[in-house]
Amino acid sequence: MSDSRVSSVIQEWVSSYPGQTHSQTLNPVAPHHQPTSRPPTATPPSFLLTRAHLCSRQDFSSFLLPTLRAPVTKRSISKDSAEYRLRREKNNIAVRKSRDKARRRILLTQQRAQQLQEENQKLQMRIGQLTQELDTLKHILSQQHLQGPDEGPAAAGAAI
Repeated sequence: MSDSRVSSVIQEWVSSYPGQTHSQTLNPVAPHHQPTSRPPTATPPSFLLTRAHLCSRQDFSSFLLPTLRAPVTKRSISKDSAEYRLRREKNNIAVRKSRDKARRRILLTQQRAQQLQEENQKLQMRIGQLTQELDTLKHILSQQHLQGPDEGPAAAGAAI
């Protein structure tokens, strides 16, 4: 349904309930039927609210129709006033503080990145050393396996 059609349906609905004001509260029970135990301003439980009650007791057009608000205007302050100078000075201090904080954060990030790069280089060197040691041990083990069980380290020690 198009917006214009929705608006016309809403207008028809609003006009079908003359005399309704936006200030009425949602109360499905007519005033002459209200029980004495409940204060007149109390809202009934939601299970008592039926569509007929809702339509007959409150006008929802203010919620359904688009509203136009006046644009918010800022109070104009003269650039020569003391209030303007004070605001500018406070703003300048805040900007300086924010930029200093950003510089410190960047510096700490750069330092941490440098530390991590150095640690990474050390770990890469350690990986290289361990890989070399592993290759050496594999070579020794394969040599012993090729020589056979008789000529292993014990046999080499006995020959000396």
